[in-house]
Amino acid sequence: MLMPPIRFPILPVRTPLNVALWACAGPIALVFAYSCSYNLLLFAPSIYLLQIYDRVLSSRSGDTLLMLTLIVAIAVAVGGVLDALRRAVLGRLGAWLDDRLRPCVLSASLESAFRSDSTRGTEAYRDLTVLRQFVESGAGPMLFDALWALPFLGVLFLIHPLLGVMGGCSVGLLFALTLAGDLLTEDPLLKSGAALSRSYGRLAIAAGNVHLIRAMGMFDGAARMIHHDAQDARREHELALRRSEIIMLAAKPLRALSQVLIMGAAAWLVLDSGKNPAIIFAAMLMFSRALAPVEGAIAGWKSLVTAVSACQRLGALLAAFPAPEEDAKTSAQQVHSGLVVENIGVRLPGTDHLLLKGASFRLAPGECLGVIGPSGSGKSLLGQVIAGLSVPAHGRVVLDNVDVTLLREGRGSRHLGYLPEDISLVGETVNDVIGRLDDADRRKVVEAARLAGIHETIMRLPLGYDTVVPGGEKGFSRGYRQRLGLARAFFGSPRLVVLDEPNASLDYAGERMLLDAIEQLKRADVIVVVVTHRMGILAATDKIAILDGGAVIAFGESEAIFEQHLSRPQVASQIAPAAAAAPARPGPP
Repeated sequence: MLMPPIRFPILPVRTPLNVALWACAGPIALVFAYSCSYNLLLFAPSIYLLQIYDRVLSSRSGDTLLMLTLIVAIAVAVGGVLDALRRAVLGRLGAWLDDRLRPCVLSASLESAFRSDSTRGTEAYRDLTVLRQFVESGAGPMLFDALWALPFLGVLFLIHPLLGVMGGCSVGLLFALTLAGDLLTEDPLLKSGAALSRSYGRLAIAAGNVHLIRAMGMFDGAARMIHHDAQDARREHELALRRSEIIMLAAKPLRALSQVLIMGAAAWLVLDSGKNPAIIFAAMLMFSRALAPVEGAIAGWKSLVTAVSACQRLGALLAAFPAPEEDAKTSAQQVHSGLVVENIGVRLPGTDHLLLKGASFRLAPGECLGVIGPSGSGKSLLGQVIAGLSVPAHGRVVLDNVDVTLLREGRGSRHLGYLPEDISLVGETVNDVIGRLDDADRRKVVEAARLAGIHETIMRLPLGYDTVVPGGEKGFSRGYRQRLGLARAFFGSPRLVVLDEPNASLDYAGERMLLDAIEQLKRADVIVVVVTHRMGILAATDKIAILDGGAVIAFGESEAIFEQHLSRPQVASQIAPAAAAAPARPGPP
C-alpha cells in the first residue's frame, strides 16, 4: 500500500505565502539538524547496555560503571534538550506564520466572499489555522524521526541479519496494518463529518427562523430532518469505529508477538552462537526505536496531507486576490468629475442570460438619481454595481476617474456609502455600526447620526453610542435599523452614496428627514443614487432612470421623466406600481 500522494504547491505568482514559506527554510533546516542529533543520541542506551556486559561485568569495575552511566545520562539529557528545542522552534515558527499571513489572508478571504464565493474565503481563513497547528504540533518532528527507522533497523542487521529481517518484516507489517486502518476509516469519517455539518447547518437555519417554523407548524418536520442527518453521522462514525477496532485487535497482539519473537531470536543467538547477552536488550531497544517513529509518521501523515492541501488553497486564494495597495488617485484631493456608468451588463451566474443590459448614464457632482421600475427589473442589482459590490460582465462604473471596484479595495471604500435593502448591523456597539468598525472620531459618528436623524434616539439608549447592539441586531426594530444603516452610509466623507429602498420602513417624519439629508449631501457635491418603489423620495432627485427587463428605457431630468412617463396613472402603474398613486411629481421638501 502506498501513502496518499502529495502535490506541493509551486505557484509562479509571488504571493505572501511563497515569501513566508521560503523564509521558513532556515528554521526548518535547524529543526532537521536538531532531529538528527536527537536520534543519534537515542543509540546511547543500547551502547550503554553493550558496554556494561563487555566491560563492567567482566572487570567488575565500579568506576567504569560510574563513568559510563554519567556519559549516557548526559547524552540522554542533551537529547531531551534538543527535542524541546526543535518543538520550541516549530511553535515560534507557527506563531510567526500566523502573524505574517493572517492580515493578507483575511483581506483575500473577505475579497473572495465579496466576489460571491464566501465558502472559499471562509475555508481559506480556516486553512491558515490548519497550517499553523500543523507546524506547532508534534507531527513535524515525528516525520523527521521516521527517516531514522532505517538506521535503527540497520543496527539490528549489524547485530545479526536474522534480527534485522525479523525487525524489518514486523515494522513493515505493522505499518501496513496502520495504513489499512487509516484507509478503511477515511471514507466513513468523511461521510460522518458531512452529515454532521448538514445537521448543524439545518439546526442553525431552524434556530434563526424558529418563530416562523413554529407558527407554520413546521417544527416536527425540521426536527426530523436535523435528527435524520445526526443519525447518518452516527452510523458512519460507528462504522469507522468498528473498522478501527478490528485493525487494533490485530495490531496490538502482532506488536507484542513481534517483541517476543525478537527477544526469543536474540536469546537463541546467545545460546547457539555465544553472542553477548546484551544483544537481547539492545535488539529490543533498536526494534522499539524503529517502530515508534513509523507509527508516529502514520499518525502525522494525515496532518501533513491536510496541511499541504490547506497550503495549496491558501496559495491559490492569495494569488487570485492579492493584497490591495493604496492608490494615490483615491485621495480626497482628486478632481471631482462625477459618475459615469458605461454599458453595464450583468449575467445570471452560469448562463448567458443578461440581468442588466447595457445601462449607461452620467451624473455630475451633487446630483441625485432616482432609479425606478417594476419588481425584478434589475434596480437593486444596478445599485450594487454602482456601489462596486457586484462586478459587471462588461462595462464599467467610474467615479471621479477611478473605477469603483478599485475604490472598494483598501481605504478607497471610505469614499463610498451604501444602504442595502436587507440591513445587517455589523459591529458590537452603535458606534462600531455607524463608524464602519473603524477607530473613528466620535464627532464624525455623531455627525452622520445627526444627518440620519437618529442622534437624539441614540442618546436615550443606556450607554448612548457605546450601547451594545442587542441580540445580533434583533433587539432593534426595522425602522431603527434602517436609520442606523443610513447613518453608516453617510459616515465619513463619501463621494457617492447608493440607497436601496431607504424609506421602506420610515414614517412621514422619517421621510422628511431623509429628504433633508439628501439635500445636504447634494450641497456637499455628493452624488446620490436612490433605488425606490415609493415615489415621495423622488422629490429630492435631479434625474430619474426607469428600468424594465434589465434595460434603462428612460433617463433624463426628473421633471421631463414625470411629464413623459409618470403623469398618466395607467402608464405609471406598469413602470412602478407606487407611481399610480402619485401622478404628479411631489413638491420639494
